[in-house]
Amino acid sequence: MKGQLSARICFIFALTLAAPLLFSGCAVNPVTNEREFSLMSETQEIEAGRKAYPLYTQKSGGRYLDDELQSYVSEVGKKIAAKSHRPGLTYSFNVVNDDNINAYALPGGKISITRGLLARLDNESQLAAVLAHEIGHVTARHGAAGYTRQVLAGVLSTAGIAAMEAADISGREFIAQGGLVGMQLVLTNYSRDQERQADSLGTEYMVAAGYDPRGMVEVMEMLDSAKKGSPSRIEQMFSSHPLTSERLDAAKRRTDSYPDRFKTTERLGYGHFEEKTGKLKEDTPAFDKVADGKRLMTEGKELEGLKLIREGAKSAPNHAVLFAALASAELKAGDDKRAAEAASKSVELDPGLFQARYAAGLAEFKLSEYEESIKELDAAEEIVPGQPAVAFFIGRNHEEEGQREAAAKAYAEVLTKVKKGEMAEYSYNRLKEWGYLKEEPVKK
Repeated sequence: MKGQLSARICFIFALTLAAPLLFSGCAVNPVTNEREFSLMSETQEIEAGRKAYPLYTQKSGGRYLDDELQSYVSEVGKKIAAKSHRPGLTYSFNVVNDDNINAYALPGGKISITRGLLARLDNESQLAAVLAHEIGHVTARHGAAGYTRQVLAGVLSTAGIAAMEAADISGREFIAQGGLVGMQLVLTNYSRDQERQADSLGTEYMVAAGYDPRGMVEVMEMLDSAKKGSPSRIEQMFSSHPLTSERLDAAKRRTDSYPDRFKTTERLGYGHFEEKTGKLKEDTPAFDKVADGKRLMTEGKELEGLKLIREGAKSAPNHAVLFAALASAELKAGDDKRAAEAASKSVELDPGLFQARYAAGLAEFKLSEYEESIKELDAAEEIVPGQPAVAFFIGRNHEEEGQREAAAKAYAEVLTKVKKGEMAEYSYNRLKEWGYLKEEPVKK
């Protein structure tokens, strides 16, 4: 009866919105087997996640440089995914170089856990709980539901169905048109019901994969504790994954419902986890020093902050992201030569890190090494396309080299992405001065 009612509601809603949505806008949820209204098909879901995953990895500081640890986390995740409602998806798991305590899932099974969260876990069941929870969001298609909700709210609040028709929204086409911009709609706050469902599904999956359900409770208790001790580092996670006492109580009841044979030290998994995460935890103080140094610099305590960042990078010399942070700090402090050295080290350690390439491009520009700067900025553009700051400094390099046409092209690109601020103002003024524009200047 419930399924029939859901299908009827879906039919009426689709009919009310627009005829093209009648068939493409309803899909069967893999978890509930009920029909639901959706503007994101499974094919679009998979494609959106595939495109966005590398960009979100870069946004989160790049991959943590430990291939053995990356393989281990991926193995745990895929073991759990095989027990889920959508085992046929091509799941991907990685550890990203972010100090924040967080984990997130993109549509189609692309899942990340931050170094900051992994460093706080004590056993494999806790890791399994984090990944299983995110897999639960994927299998229940919460990302697609969030996208649909946000699109409809935005469209219907402005001009109703007429606006949908004017925007030519017919489900699949909108996703293709929106591209990665639409990913921001996917990564919105999950509802309490969605969090509860992901908890329940995650526990089901992790236990089926051989893990102790107590891992889920332990993670929630750790997160609740971190909320009090490190609020700034966990704020991002709680903004999308609200943790309530009701969720924790439900997790405890769920765990209590399992027989004791499911709750053993062996299933918690300490030894292997400690072995695989040992280096990460050993390097954590270095990352903490750099994070503290960056905070001090933003507070105007430049010398103190720079000192900590230098110490942090020196004590963990195999991490590109630390040297990228050092390069940025040296640039801020006005030591362009040291900045170039740190950036070069960062690029050497991880040529595919956007932060490293961008910092190297800025440092070389400051040293008047324009050709080398363009080379690094071009590499940054290839890693994360379309960043206005990259285009701006490519333009600055070309301008310094006397290549006005190339500079004008770069500045014009900047203005397609930003309309206010120093970069936009500088780009506009140059284009107007050179006779390319006649409009009024952009606002600061």
